[in-house]
Amino acid sequence: MNRIFAGALVTASLGAMGCSGAGATGAGTDVRSRPAALSASDARVRLREADQAMSDASAKAGSAQGFAEFLAEDAVMLVEGEYALRGREAIRAWLTAHPLEQGGTVHWEPVRWDVSADGTLGYSVGHSTVDAAGATAKALGRYISTWRQQPDGAWRVTVTVRNAAKTPMTPPAGFSPSHTLPAAAPRTMSKDAVLAEAKAADSAFSELSTKEGMGKAFITYAAEDAVLLGGPAGLFGREAIAQAYTPLTLDKIDLRWEPVLGDAAASGDLAYTVGRAVATGKNAEGKPETDHVKYLTVWRLQADGQWRYVTDGGNSNPGPQGP
Repeated sequence: MNRIFAGALVTASLGAMGCSGAGATGAGTDVRSRPAALSASDARVRLREADQAMSDASAKAGSAQGFAEFLAEDAVMLVEGEYALRGREAIRAWLTAHPLEQGGTVHWEPVRWDVSADGTLGYSVGHSTVDAAGATAKALGRYISTWRQQPDGAWRVTVTVRNAAKTPMTPPAGFSPSHTLPAAAPRTMSKDAVLAEAKAADSAFSELSTKEGMGKAFITYAAEDAVLLGGPAGLFGREAIAQAYTPLTLDKIDLRWEPVLGDAAASGDLAYTVGRAVATGKNAEGKPETDHVKYLTVWRLQADGQWRYVTDGGNSNPGPQGP
């Protein structure tokens, strides 16, 4: 089962989940040559360009080449049924054996993308399609990717979650592709200190899940404009998340997790955590069932000083190790 995301019990409750990934800028694009010192609004534009450039490169050269070119050297990829793939070359090797295109041409498009106040850390959330010649239906997926701006100004993917899906993500009318809520007060901190805050929030998030249930935890810790991969069209905003997650009470599923990896912006307002989770519930026959999960959560500091997730997703692990 997957933490908030896909998998046994949660999938049954929420429906189809999501796929695909993102990266930095490939050879031949002018995004690489741009300077690193950018405003948040400019950095947001550059991140969107990088996501598009990565999609274009993958469509042209295949994912093992095009997608991998946009990954940070120490990138992490979360795919269903395997421990996290660690490092660009390990991911490239996996993509060579399991190409994203699967006999067609892969494209993807974000529905949400955003950056930190200092323009150095970002994320994108969206869906992918694979167009196969002669196919009557497209293969679909959904994804979350986190990005780090490099010293040369290029954006590279640091972590990406890829899940299969049955339908594309469709934002409701008026839903902004980037953060529009009041921002947290500006501050300057070490990235390690910011990440420690985000990890503490993640741990408190898990503690609430174990005490009051997964549904209560995911509703409480959602930012007002959070986006999740679940549901027929995706879940956009806390209200939609509440409608989907209220039934996930403690008697139905015991979900607990711990952050292991992560990164943060020195501006103190954006961070992400990567970790492992254990879900205990009952299968269709009513027998106890335990599932292991790995996850990615992106956190934004809110104007009230509280950390809330803005997106979250993951997929199954073969065992308790990892991510």
